Amino acid sequence: MKSTAFKILLFLNLIISGFLVINLYINRDLDLDFTDKIISVRGLVVTDSLGVERVIIGSNLPDPQGHGYRFSRGSEVTGVMLYDSEGQERGGYVTDNEYGNIFLTLDSKNSQNALFIAEPQGSASLVVWGKNGNKISIGASDQGTRFEIIENGIKKELNEK
Repeated sequence: MKSTAFKILLFLNLIISGFLVINLYINRDLDLDFTDKIISVRGLVVTDSLGVERVIIGSNLPDPQGHGYRFSRGSEVTGVMLYDSEGQERGGYVTDNEYGNIFLTLDSKNSQNALFIAEPQGSASLVVWGKNGNKISIGASDQGTRFEIIENGIKKELNEK
């Protein structure tokens, strides 16, 4: 009795498996078209050939990592972060989840070098840092404009005309 049941199950298995193989063979060149589809995800991580995270797109991005340590960003952000071949954060385009500011940052291995920020109320600033205390800052808001140059840690006076 067991032998007959085993033979029947084996025969059914062979028929189903054969049908699946034939179906796969017939549809092997079928191209799926996802051009009109929307993918909804909380995050996407792009890695290089060594498995190092190079781009992270997501909601509530991880805190930055520098020299092997994670440190607090101060608030959660959502957007796109770029990392170098060592996995160190080197810049990004993000929105701040607390205040609603939007940032574009460019970072060196040791510090932030350029920041472009737009606040939800309409103010905007561009700040660029160099070595030795060099900095240029440009800003505009409802209260007015700001232009500041600091060279070697000393604020430069601008002559107004």
